Amino acid sequence: MAAPGPSDRDPPRGHAGVLETARLSLRPLVEADLPALIDGVGRWEVARWLIRVPHPYGEAEARAWLRVCTTAAAGGTLLHRVALPRGGDRIVGAASLIRSRADAPEAELGYWLAPEVWGRGYGTEMASALVAAGFRDLGLSVVRAAAEPGNTASNRVLAKAGLTLERVDPAHDRGLRGPPGPANLWRITRTEWESGHGG
Repeated sequence: MAAPGPSDRDPPRGHAGVLETARLSLRPLVEADLPALIDGVGRWEVARWLIRVPHPYGEAEARAWLRVCTTAAAGGTLLHRVALPRGGDRIVGAASLIRSRADAPEAELGYWLAPEVWGRGYGTEMASALVAAGFRDLGLSVVRAAAEPGNTASNRVLAKAGLTLERVDPAHDRGLRGPPGPANLWRITRTEWESGHGG
């Protein structure tokens, strides 16, 4: 991933409906996005790191995810945003915060990027925007994330987004990707985030 620019970690402009970063617009998933979603997470080089995403990934899976996004967002347990380069009309990735219940003080951060935009720093912008929205709009106390040690780019994104490596879990749940395995566990607290953003 490219090094973040001077505004990459600034709080995104806008509100929890549409988030604007230096180079990206992040908005809710809509039906017109499904072909790009299928193309993106349907590729093994992306899906291999996504423990909740089935592979192969087709229209049925994409439509099921759209329904989840709608119902979970309404229930307050999911903040999910797809990312489009400013002025573009095709999504190049997505990021989400998942809570166990609507009033939970903690959420798990996840994201994916299409391979053709790897190395541009978009992952840092997406992750930073969701972290900011989590603290500012959802009132979270902690944002957590997990990344396999071999996923160098994802670990770099989390560090650049302000999270701190807390520990390595030797037997972390890998969901649809197989038996438990090692994962780097990252976190950032509201206090830590505010200290870096003049809170």
